[in-house]
Amino acid sequence: MRKLIRLFGIGLILAGLVLGGLAVYRNWQRNHAYDEAQRALRAQLAQPAGRDSPAVGAATPRTEPGARERGRTTREPAPREGAALAVLRVPRFGSGYHPVVVEGVGQGDLAKGPGHYPGSALPGAVGNFAVAGHRTGWGEPFRRLDELVRGDALVVEWRGRTYTYQVTATKTVKPTDVGVVLPVPNKPGATPDKARITLTTCADRDPVTRAYTHRLIVWGELRRS
Repeated sequence: MRKLIRLFGIGLILAGLVLGGLAVYRNWQRNHAYDEAQRALRAQLAQPAGRDSPAVGAATPRTEPGARERGRTTREPAPREGAALAVLRVPRFGSGYHPVVVEGVGQGDLAKGPGHYPGSALPGAVGNFAVAGHRTGWGEPFRRLDELVRGDALVVEWRGRTYTYQVTATKTVKPTDVGVVLPVPNKPGATPDKARITLTTCADRDPVTRAYTHRLIVWGELRRS
């Protein structure tokens, strides 16, 4: 009996090592694929963003801060899902942090980088420029999101322009609280009056199921462009 117990224990240890090794390899694969995707997206951003570009879709209305009072609403070509959109920089994370934001928040999109919620405002426009990103795996672009505090800068580079937002608040919410990415966060039907940014990622992993039970939200407002 003791011999059987010993063999069973050794089997469990070996199984644990195998599973652990597979998990490490799977994470390496995901991170490698993320790095390759980011390189491809950077190359895409370096190309002219003409209307015939495969990265550009139909035009969408765009209102700059203060433009509504002057009666100026322009139309900008919207990006196609899965295409490169902008570069996100966060000074608190250092000069090496500059992931390319992709259009879309599907599984395939977020495997490439942080994803822009389709239908939310474009960078610098009145409304809510909402972006989701992985906190673990696939490059972990939003792993340090919980380090951000009120006043931190969030810099978005888009089509030759630079928009600097400032963090105004952070909050942990349930996944069902989709109002956080509305044009005016948590105010359905409200008319947007300024340019905002919202970053979302996973938070509070359940120790048993390993599922993420909450979402971490970072809000900011445009300060300089």
